[in-house]
Amino acid sequence: MSPSVVLHKMKGESRKVRGRSTVPHDDSVSEDQSNQSQRYDDNEEEGFRELPPEEQRCVNAKLFLMREGSEVDGQNLYNHLSTLLTKILVEKSDDALNKLEDESKDFKREKFTYKEPFIKDNPGRTPSEVLAHAQWQMMKTACGDPKFIPNESFDLPDEDEEDIYRLIPNLMKQALFFEQAGVGLPREEFIRITTAMRELVEKWPIETLRFWGKILGTRKNYYVVEAEFKDGEYESDLSDDEGDEDKSSNDKIEDSMIFDDESTTVTDEIKPFYKPPPRIPCESMGTGLNKHVYFVCNEPGLPWIRLPHINPAQIVAARKIRRFFTGDLGEHIVSHPPFPGLEKNLLRAQIARISAATTVSPIGYFRFDDNEEEEDAEESGSNGRNTCIIDQEFEGMPLRDLCDPTGQTWCHHMQSVLPQGRNTWFNPMEGKSGEGGEEDSDEEERNEPDEPEPEVGPPLLTPVSEDQPVHDSPAWIPRISSRLVPEFAVAMLQSNTWPGSWTFGAERGRYFTSLYIGWGQKNLGGAFEPEIPPDVMEEFPSGPEITEADDPSPEEESAFKAALADKEFDAEFGEDQAEEETSDVDD
Repeated sequence: MSPSVVLHKMKGESRKVRGRSTVPHDDSVSEDQSNQSQRYDDNEEEGFRELPPEEQRCVNAKLFLMREGSEVDGQNLYNHLSTLLTKILVEKSDDALNKLEDESKDFKREKFTYKEPFIKDNPGRTPSEVLAHAQWQMMKTACGDPKFIPNESFDLPDEDEEDIYRLIPNLMKQALFFEQAGVGLPREEFIRITTAMRELVEKWPIETLRFWGKILGTRKNYYVVEAEFKDGEYESDLSDDEGDEDKSSNDKIEDSMIFDDESTTVTDEIKPFYKPPPRIPCESMGTGLNKHVYFVCNEPGLPWIRLPHINPAQIVAARKIRRFFTGDLGEHIVSHPPFPGLEKNLLRAQIARISAATTVSPIGYFRFDDNEEEEDAEESGSNGRNTCIIDQEFEGMPLRDLCDPTGQTWCHHMQSVLPQGRNTWFNPMEGKSGEGGEEDSDEEERNEPDEPEPEVGPPLLTPVSEDQPVHDSPAWIPRISSRLVPEFAVAMLQSNTWPGSWTFGAERGRYFTSLYIGWGQKNLGGAFEPEIPPDVMEEFPSGPEITEADDPSPEEESAFKAALADKEFDAEFGEDQAEEETSDVDD
């Protein structure tokens, strides 16, 4: 018996397996390994000889391979190698060296077990992946057109040749001038916007196209493009307004049926005396606030969405609320007073207000059309003519005049929005002149108010110096882009009424454009005061028609029936007696 075993018996310590002194102790040793160690100890105690060093190293290696088992499937490296070697020896393949790794993977895959299923739903592509794919497809389509990237063997089309892509504005040139004033967007963003605008000129009958600006949102932003269609190409998309009109007319018919029914006796005192204000129709397509069509998208490369036409009710409601945009066109507007529409309608209303107030040009660039009839000027409702054309004889003006601090050299060439919510005033009494019969004419004259006074806005081509100041600041701030190199500077015009609106004038005022980058909120010059809710309406006047009475007692009811019977009897007896007296007189 070896000295180590004697020492173990004397001290009562845990027994050691011969040849395992270098193997670290691990409580996770399998049962087979424990039994193997026990057999070695028993053999040693019974007087077996010690193993040679070579065999001892083999035993140690085998025990090491057997104890490195996997906690997932219960396998160890010894069994794994044994299975692989057995399979290779049985198959005796010539390509055994290359197949060893594949066989090992297959064996692990077969023995793999899991507690929970790993089958998950397809999460789909993230918004970033969708945007990247859309922009990649956009660039791929643009580069596939030889007109977009000409090579040595391709000549650009002649100027006389019709090319729809010539409608796209040169945003890179505009970005160069806006950069001198420190405003604008990154050049990479301008390139993407230019490429995305190719989709509009391909799908829509566009006559003019302009990048209007970028409206910021809490979750997403809006890129806005302003377009003007060709004559006769404005299709009707006022289905929502028509549906609202039909609904309101149905409500009026139902109310009239309730209060005009002959079977019900309704006094004039309990009839509703409130009459809603007359509905102001929106301006026809291609005129007024609906002259331009606007397309928006959240990112260049995503589909362009055409905004609906605007109606006066939305303009009036937009002036009474303040709300940031979210970036979702279908978002419901929760406000007071209620806004008649979704976020797309509010966005369209704000764009119309900003465009009417910030679309300016150097004085002299536009002029009135001499061929315009005087009747159109009288019906315009804007204290003058409502159209203007480009003056081809405009020679420009010096940079010093364009940067005049008074703002006398810049004017509005777009009509202002009247309080009614239109560019041209509409008389709400016109639709009621032919309604009703002659017998109700006197009553209508007493109930109907007098004809309202027409609303008149500032005339077209009014200088911006006449705009209403914002608190203690002027409405516009003209300045030069650089005082260091005034020879190459441009004139900049900043709006204080709508922060984020900028206009530059270059080439002596012959080249200019406006750009808006902001939150779409007007500078009120102070705190916003929401509209106060209206007063509570008065109750119906108390009277026997609507006052609840107590039920009569049985005695009262019997007495009432007896009195009613006597009354009917007297009436019949009186008629018979009257007939007898009449017959006697005749005889």
